[in-house]
Amino acid sequence: MEQRLLIDQQMCATKISHYLKQYLPNKPHKWVYVGENNIQESNEPDLGVTENVVVRLAKVVPRNINHIIYFDNYYTSIPFACYLHKQKILCLGTVRTNRLPNNKLPNLKSFMKKSVPRGSFEEHMTTYDGTDISKYNKVVTLLSTYVGVELVQKISRFDKSKKEKIQIDCPQIVKDYNSHMGGVDLLDSYIGRYYISIKNRKWYMRLFHHLLDLAMINSWLVYKKLMSQKPGFSGKLCNLGTFRLEVAEALCLLGKKSEVKRGRPSSALEQEIQAKRKKSVSQVAPVKDVRLDQVARLPVFCDKSNRCKMPKCTGFTQIVCDKCNVSLCYNKRNNCFREYHNK
Repeated sequence: MEQRLLIDQQMCATKISHYLKQYLPNKPHKWVYVGENNIQESNEPDLGVTENVVVRLAKVVPRNINHIIYFDNYYTSIPFACYLHKQKILCLGTVRTNRLPNNKLPNLKSFMKKSVPRGSFEEHMTTYDGTDISKYNKVVTLLSTYVGVELVQKISRFDKSKKEKIQIDCPQIVKDYNSHMGGVDLLDSYIGRYYISIKNRKWYMRLFHHLLDLAMINSWLVYKKLMSQKPGFSGKLCNLGTFRLEVAEALCLLGKKSEVKRGRPSSALEQEIQAKRKKSVSQVAPVKDVRLDQVARLPVFCDKSNRCKMPKCTGFTQIVCDKCNVSLCYNKRNNCFREYHNK
């Protein structure tokens, strides 16, 4: 599991009408699902509807190894941050000022005055389980149990009045939040590129297709991470579209027996037409999952000799695998057919 984790809400767009919905006029997606009850288990604290969601998701997070959870102001509160702190899980997120009772942070009007320079900030630290609260202009309130203002760094931002870039101060808490709080938005952009588009009148089927898209993107990210750690990695990875096509091909062929052609042979005219068709330049190797599935592998004799597709084998053979459709040596000296389907 990664050290830095992100929790955020996501919209699953659908036009299916249903009574389990709520209207949000200020959101790009106006309608969302809403439940009536706050489900709470016996061994969980009741921190609120939104906070309880994160508590359940954090059950699988290991304790005492400095895992960090990021979230926005929809989930953040002081009791919730203190609960995670007691569970040995660090956290950082924006927080609504109405969830900070008796705070001494400056109000919105004093922070938005023209006399206050851009990039101004103020930090207050409570004595309640080491929870840091830092306020940054525009106006943003951040709450954290592991990071504060230090180290303050200079960043470049464009000034509309001066029409040039200026250097402003950036607290470390703001830098950490901006660096790691964009995962869900990036996930939405990936789903927008390739997604399952099947019309259905059942709303739960739309959720099912959405979860399939999430699983596909997560698999692609794991694939990129594992390939980058592989010795001798060349730096070339397939994109998301190619990855989805290869997964679909593997699922279609995995565990499938080769079809046996039956019936009368085709006519002489049909054989001549097929013989005149342009043949492919090379044989395409199947994906690894199909090659190693150990289902319906039979060597078939063909009239033309082709080079063996087993790596480091330079021989020619007339034996072809009927499922993979690749030429492989199958004789006393070389049994490439067996090695190809077992390594």
